[in-house]
Amino acid sequence: MSRKRARVATTKFHKYTQELASSVQRARQAGCLVRDDGVIVDVVSSNLSPKQLALVEEVKQCANNLEAMGGREEYQRASQLNTSLFSTSKWLMGLMGSWGWLEGLKVVDRDGSDSRRDVRILEIGAINTQLLDAAKKTRLRRNNGDFNGGIAAKVERVYRLNVRAIDIRSTDPRIEQSDFFALPNPKDAYDAIVCSMVINCVTSPQDRGKMLTKIFNFLRPGGVCFLTLPRLCLHQSKTMTRAYFEEILTKGVGFEIMKEATKDSPKIAFYVLSRPMNLSPVKCWSDNFGTVRPLKNGKKFRNSFTVILSQAEVERA
Repeated sequence: MSRKRARVATTKFHKYTQELASSVQRARQAGCLVRDDGVIVDVVSSNLSPKQLALVEEVKQCANNLEAMGGREEYQRASQLNTSLFSTSKWLMGLMGSWGWLEGLKVVDRDGSDSRRDVRILEIGAINTQLLDAAKKTRLRRNNGDFNGGIAAKVERVYRLNVRAIDIRSTDPRIEQSDFFALPNPKDAYDAIVCSMVINCVTSPQDRGKMLTKIFNFLRPGGVCFLTLPRLCLHQSKTMTRAYFEEILTKGVGFEIMKEATKDSPKIAFYVLSRPMNLSPVKCWSDNFGTVRPLKNGKKFRNSFTVILSQAEVERA
């Protein structure tokens, strides 16, 4: 796959999934039984009104458009090419290295001595095994002078990482096929969660808000989320600006933005979000977080990205 084809596939996938989600919502509001993937359930044409028939055809057309471009499989192939050109894992590994996390996190044992434990990482929407490979990487450590006067050696892991990689459609046996929204709260909270180019693929604003809140809940106090999304979502949507998105992240969900680690590329926004150490982070709820409203004037916008938070879910976090 060429870079041009990968860009086209990514653009079409985002466009068609958003169109399908909107069509499904309209059809459901009209009383049609429709699955999220656009499959019409128990439809008898003679029982539908003209409006319902038109909406059903609209859903079918949107689903056909998505299938014609190759669907999620084509998008995953395009994403694999894109990550080979810029590796998110290298970016976050560099940051964790600068924090000293690659050697593990310091813990104090019951006897008062210090030791280290693995960094617990959850990767959402994993399309490659780069982080899994890093966690399994080993090296041979040699110690001079064993009992026989020779050289003793042992195999040890290079990085103290414990990675759980999931995707709704796994492309590798080591990637767990799971829906993040269906995961129960973990027994041990995660130290880091990777959510790279995933939130923009979530089809509804409500589910995007739910994803951010759930990520916050899954992190331990002091844990971090590595979040990336297309800059297009922040700059080419009528209902979203960068400032408002960051307000949602901080005042809405409760994250702190690590400005020193957050950056941009020409096409991607890279965020490092920290869950505050205090158990009750300061939030400042605004009713705007639970609605969609225009934030920019004009008619032509290339994106419809926005986020809606549930106050009840945020307050439970």
